[in-house]
Amino acid sequence: MRAARDVRAAVAVVTVIALALPACGGAAPQPEARGVGSPAGPRIVRRIEPADLLPADLDLVVRVDVARMRGDLGQAAADELARRALDEVPDEALESALHRADIVWLGLRLADLEEGDRVVVLEGRMAGLTPDPDRWEASPAAKGVQGGVAVFDRRDGSAGARADTARIVALGDRAVALVSAVEVSSVARVLRDGPDERRGDPAAEGLVSLDLRARRLPPSLARRFPSIGAVVAGVERVRAVASLTDEGVRLDAEIVGVDPAGAARARRLLEVLRDNVEEARYVDLMKALSIEQVERTVRLRWLFPAPLVLALLSRSSPG
Repeated sequence: MRAARDVRAAVAVVTVIALALPACGGAAPQPEARGVGSPAGPRIVRRIEPADLLPADLDLVVRVDVARMRGDLGQAAADELARRALDEVPDEALESALHRADIVWLGLRLADLEEGDRVVVLEGRMAGLTPDPDRWEASPAAKGVQGGVAVFDRRDGSAGARADTARIVALGDRAVALVSAVEVSSVARVLRDGPDERRGDPAAEGLVSLDLRARRLPPSLARRFPSIGAVVAGVERVRAVASLTDEGVRLDAEIVGVDPAGAARARRLLEVLRDNVEEARYVDLMKALSIEQVERTVRLRWLFPAPLVLALLSRSSPG
């Protein structure tokens, strides 16, 4: 699906990060209602930061430090990752912006991953980047938004598919956001009212970082996989950072349980996965995974050796 192709640049470096993440899904929480009135006084122009555009209904946010990736991995490797990410891109807007980006945020909703509901925010050197006027037109949604914000909608009024970009939001020459159809109203709200307090906020560290707010499995899956459902129900949040070291890529992650018992269920599942690998080529890799629990937090530390990372980077893109 197109949503999956959008995140190839992030997962190509730390593909196995998914082993540390329980599958999650379910209904997204609604943001707290804001008051309709405001005290009289001078109007203050609020500076909108790129990550502010990610609404709280997106439960997984991945941050990719493209500039650091270029510096640490080299221009050739960074270009290869970008090429994979751009494979069969839905529109030219993402391709043009990604080549200029220093930081990329990918906001996704795991329960609707296949449908492609997403917001992609790219921060970098966006001066001179303008949407194709034959396909995009200025949107009235920008009216009243201060700080050099421009909003563009498709001229035909709708995206071709649910995963396609339906709206582009430009923060001057600092950043652009590409918004799928379902997320248009949520992004319009945060532009109007300010950032959601509970939005995903990955650490500004490493090559790749992520912030996942876990949700219960959908009832149909919970009935089919009660053990996995119990583990997922006991997890509140997962945060992880992948950093490049002389030895390879180091993954540091924290799984926060709703209580110590929920954290213990997640820890035991991870220990089972680590200790029961039979293929010889993965045994040493799994032994390098450190798992420890402190009250309701499970901490993971995992080193992916440099040869494995190089193999992931050099592996040809799937067709």
